[in-house]
This record gives sequence, C-alpha cells and structure tokens, in this order.
Amino acid sequence: ASSMWPIVLAILLGVFVGLPLLLLFEILFLLFCGIRWLPPLSCMLNSSPLTGTFDRSKVPPHPAVPAHLLSKVEVVEYRGIKWLRAVGSVAEQVKTMCDIMLSYNTVSTTYENPEDLQGVFWMDGNRIPEELACLSYADSSDDPDGQFLLNKVNSVMSWTYLDSSFGKFIAWFQEKDETAGMQVFRFKSRQALDGRIWSCKTFNYKDINWLTSLGEWTMERLPGPGVNFKRGCYWFNRACGRRAEFGSYTLRKIMHTDGAPVQPAYDAFVEYMSGTNRGLSLLMEADQASALRGAANGDPPSAAPAGGQGE
Repeated sequence: ASSMWPIVLAILLGVFVGLPLLLLFEILFLLFCGIRWLPPLSCMLNSSPLTGTFDRSKVPPHPAVPAHLLSKVEVVEYRGIKWLRAVGSVAEQVKTMCDIMLSYNTVSTTYENPEDLQGVFWMDGNRIPEELACLSYADSSDDPDGQFLLNKVNSVMSWTYLDSSFGKFIAWFQEKDETAGMQVFRFKSRQALDGRIWSCKTFNYKDINWLTSLGEWTMERLPGPGVNFKRGCYWFNRACGRRAEFGSYTLRKIMHTDGAPVQPAYDAFVEYMSGTNRGLSLLMEADQASALRGAANGDPPSAAPAGGQGE
C-alpha cells in the first residue's frame, strides 16, 4: 500500500500544480499567438452563438468635438500615442471627459437604442484602472433567435483610464493597436435586463477576441436608484459555470445622452475621484490625426508627457 503514495502524490501534483501551469502557458499562447486548439484549454473556450456580419456603415461617422470642449483638455503623449487629459478641478475634469465622450460618440443611431444603454457609465469596483465607458456609438438589431443586440463600434474617446503608472500601462496595452471591431451586448429583449457581452475583433460576429473566449461576461440589471448593471466576470464558464467568479464590478450610468447627470452615481463618481483617486486624472485616447493637428496649432493647450498629477 505504501508504494501507492508516490503515484497518488504525482497525480495530486499534476492536478493542482501541473494543470494550472499548463493552462497558464496555453492562455499565453492564446493571447500572444492566437492558438486556440491546445487541450485542455480548447475544451473550455467559448465560441460565439451569433452568425453573420454587422454592417458597420449603419453607424454614422463621428461628429467633430467642439473647440470649447477641446480647450478644457491637454494633449499628452505616452509610448507614441496621443491622449486627452482634462484639466481643472475634479468636478470640471469629470464633466469635461463625459461631455467629450458624448459629443464624439452620439450619432443618429444612438437615439434608436434603449435609453438605459446610452450615455456614459462608471465601472465601479473594477480592479483594472479603467473608469468610464461610453456606449452611445452603437446600432441595435435582433438576432435570428429574436434576441436584442446592441452593436457598439469600438472607437477612441469612448473609454477612460487613470493616469497612474498602472493605468497608463493598461491604456497603452488596450489601445496600442489600430481601433477595430465591436462589443456586442446580447439581451433577451430591449428591456436590457439580463445580457451577455461578446467582444469581436472585426465586424464578424464569430470573430471573438481571446478574453471573450475564456469566460462569460454578463450585464445583469440591478435595482435603482439610477441605471445599474452587475458586470459579471465568470471565468472558464464552460467548465465551471458561474463558480469561478473574479473581477466582477457594477456598471453605473452617470450621464444621459443629453448631458444630464444621473444621480446618485454621478456625484458618487466625482467623490470617488476626489478621494480614492486624489491627485490622479482621467486619460483617454485621442483621435490621433486631430490630436497631432491640435498639438501643432497649440489647440488644445499643449502636448506634455503623460505623467499623472500625483506622480
């Protein structure tokens, strides 16, 4: 019987040490090389239930951001990319970033989407230093099963980060490639109560990115006041269901399409930036051509290194 212990120990080490290490290496291969067929990870990856291609031309071109809003930001450079950083008091910075996102991303199709899925949202509790997202640059449709789809075209000036060292790295990592593809929010109906997010590298619904492959990312409506969703993050859902939950946060709407604050979330975000993130600003990728022209002309203010105010 004692001779069995080495075998049992080897099996336990393989399960609790070897398998996680193997999965880690396979995830890295997936991230950097796009390799999806290596077992056992290949058995855990999601595929999109959606078919076909979204017609990108349905969403009109971005409007120009008014000069009076651009005068309230500075253009900063980090790793060869131009970013916008608001200036002024914390309350002024928050309002400026929200106003610019809405100005750049609000188009005719925005108003055809459910009001609760328009505007600017705060990623409250997100462990990654991403703060605000604008869902307005989108078009809605129905899939063959009759479920509602919000097709949000990826764009600059729609996602903000903290200008801390970690925040700038995450911003660069996520924005370093040419902006492409879309996020697809799939709900049972236009009431948008319980949905799932699929991130696509192109406008082909099947072409989901590596992160979407690894888990189930949900939009679960929460009670008010205001508009709130649980942004569930359930890893390896094909193997674990919803038991491996990590990184979930609350998505809170803080500004309507018309620029009206959504309370109490808006004031809570200003307080959060004043307290938890005291000394830090919000950063978002600029339209590179416009930023370069603006920097050359001296408007917006001045190009500067992307060091946070608290650094």
